[in-house]
Amino acid sequence: MIILVLSMAIVTDAYGQCPPNIGFEDGNFTNWETFYRKGSSTAKPNVPLEPSNPISTIHTIISKSSTQLDKYGGFPEVCPNGSGYSIKLGNEQVGGQASRVTYTYNIPKGREFKLILNYAVVLQNPTHELNQQPKFTAQVFNVTDGKYVDCPSFNFEASSSLPGFELSNVQIGGTRPTSVYFKKWAATTINLTSYQGKTVRLEFTAYDCVPGGHFGYAYLDIDSDCGSGITGNVYCRDQTSITLLAPVGFANYTWYSADLKTQKGTGQALTLDPLPDPGTTYAVILEPYLGIGCTDTLYTSTQLYDDAFKVKALPVIYGCPDIGVDLTDASVTSGSSSGLKFSYFTNPNTREYLYKPEAVTMDGTYYIKGENAYGCQAVVPVQVIITQPELTVKDGTTVVFPTTVDLGQTVKKLSGYTYTYYYDKEATSMINNYETISRSGTYWVKAANSGGCELVKPVTVIVKPPPPFVVSAPTAFTPNGDGVNDRFTLKLEGEIAFGSVSVYDRNGSLVYRTNDKTAFWDGTYNGRTLPVGTYYWLFEGVDRYYKNKVNKGSYVSLLR
Repeated sequence: MIILVLSMAIVTDAYGQCPPNIGFEDGNFTNWETFYRKGSSTAKPNVPLEPSNPISTIHTIISKSSTQLDKYGGFPEVCPNGSGYSIKLGNEQVGGQASRVTYTYNIPKGREFKLILNYAVVLQNPTHELNQQPKFTAQVFNVTDGKYVDCPSFNFEASSSLPGFELSNVQIGGTRPTSVYFKKWAATTINLTSYQGKTVRLEFTAYDCVPGGHFGYAYLDIDSDCGSGITGNVYCRDQTSITLLAPVGFANYTWYSADLKTQKGTGQALTLDPLPDPGTTYAVILEPYLGIGCTDTLYTSTQLYDDAFKVKALPVIYGCPDIGVDLTDASVTSGSSSGLKFSYFTNPNTREYLYKPEAVTMDGTYYIKGENAYGCQAVVPVQVIITQPELTVKDGTTVVFPTTVDLGQTVKKLSGYTYTYYYDKEATSMINNYETISRSGTYWVKAANSGGCELVKPVTVIVKPPPPFVVSAPTAFTPNGDGVNDRFTLKLEGEIAFGSVSVYDRNGSLVYRTNDKTAFWDGTYNGRTLPVGTYYWLFEGVDRYYKNKVNKGSYVSLLR
């Protein structure tokens, strides 16, 4: 099996015109030709393919709205370079299929003309002879002179010895696949400048193996911005440095001054700090991996735009395993200049795209690149911390009523967390007075971190009952004005709430009533002195602990 994803940028001078629909940006195959054959002999590279109309399952347009990842290599089916469309060339059906797309174009005179090929490859090695292996070919045919050119052209044949390949761990049919290797996004250049004035044909073909039991297909995309192939050369007001970034995927990079006499650095990225003068030209020599493309040189010149430019991002974002972090949320880049286009990377220097920035579920440092309409750009890091909230509770807190329990004191609180308290495990019935819990029971605490990750734990509270309350009153009183036992009042002890006291005569008539626990009865009724005798009192109140109504009564003798 061979699976290849590639992206191609046509590099011309600033005034060059890109071939129409070279990047499938019309959402179709206009200006492209499509071919197909099936059968074991078809897989042999020298067997011609037959022209065909685009076959939906063989020559498939895929919109950038697709979020599918290739199941073998884990890379996206749509090239993550921001273009609108990619295509899928071939499919997973076996039987000796071969599929091809071609583009024919007359190379303009008077300017450079280059293709920058970005690719990711997945190969199954069925251990056939080399000329029978699944493969992908990228060839350039010189139509004017009637021959294929040796450089640039290359083949990918199923072999684990190719540079930069990793073993896939995808299982097929419940069994680990044998010798399936993938190579993440890489790049090479196809320099067609020497063919100015001639007609060339680009040919991209995916082959099954010759016996027909192993398949091959490709995802193809072409970045048609027609730039120099080097990004980051434009800067705006307020920037203090810029980073020139060459195309990803070459074996070696060496940066020079415009005359190639002074070396400026190595590696894919070249940071310029302090900023160079506008119009300063730099060159980079690209050396491909062995057998994959040709050595080439790209040039770029710095440009200044007097425009305000700022890229900001939250330094740290917390998330939880099930939800993750959405780096595309506007709050993450709040404070940046308006109208920026954002891209997301695991490594901005090698353009390793973050395939699902809206659902990051792994700890790590990620990078957000902001770019304005002029091409000014800057990269800022964001640390993502995926963690389940910590929640430590002190269980079994015991007090004696009327002492209450503050649930907030049963939790070890951490910075960056919020805590709420509930009656139920599902955390739907919130406790508003969690600081004054007066009844024994199991309550629930929910901790949430700034990433919205939540954890709920129970906490047991024991509130012991108080000693029994006492309601007492004198059996007699003498309201004669001598200052001794002149009034009747109740004495309350313990956790009993006063409601009212009523006094009745022997006939059951109410002679006194109060809702004031500090009031007293002086033996009168409506200002009239009542006769000596026996009266009945009734107390009404509430047990503060059990919340029960309390009624208690007895007799008192009024003496003179």
